[in-house]
Amino acid sequence: MHITALEPQANNPERINLYVDGRFLLGVSAVVVLQMGLRLNQELRPDQLEQLRREESEQQAVDRALNYLSFRPRSREEVRRYLYRKETPPEVIEAALARLDRLDFVNDRSFAEFWIGTREQFNPRGARAIKHELRMKGVDREVVDELVDAEQDEERALRAGRKKAVSLVNIPNMDYATFRNRLGSFLQRRGFGYEVVSRTVRSLWKELRPEEVD
Repeated sequence: MHITALEPQANNPERINLYVDGRFLLGVSAVVVLQMGLRLNQELRPDQLEQLRREESEQQAVDRALNYLSFRPRSREEVRRYLYRKETPPEVIEAALARLDRLDFVNDRSFAEFWIGTREQFNPRGARAIKHELRMKGVDREVVDELVDAEQDEERALRAGRKKAVSLVNIPNMDYATFRNRLGSFLQRRGFGYEVVSRTVRSLWKELRPEEVD
């Protein structure tokens, strides 16, 4: 078999139509063509054709993963699950992840730092909840335990609860017992422990209704 044409596809110039002995053989990524050094009149042996198909499968998986990663950072396990849902063979998934590792596109420590920072800025949660979220996304326990500091929970709880507390105290005839129950439930659902919740509820009530504190 000899390569007789390498033609960019009309709708996607990053993909190449490869012709062998005057007949179309397959479409392949331009990246793979360059990596393998394919050229006109080159003989294409059976083992090279097998390598070409393997490289193309891996490149398609990498491209899918990069598109998935373009929306926000992802953990390694999230990328693996995504490619699995796309019916990518397990061995191709692992090869694609290895490439992404080398390019530093998947890095669970960086992902965990991003996730924690996003939670801190937009939706504060307790250390317990954040750790659970990261573990569900496949981040190693050692990384999670190193990066998530439970000592900051009181500060997080104040940030998480202040907006809710303001809305509660503006309800007519709101008393402390009702405020405590509703704000306490709100904070517990966000992963804060009992003691942190109790102190936070008391602190926010005192801040917003100082005249009614015993």
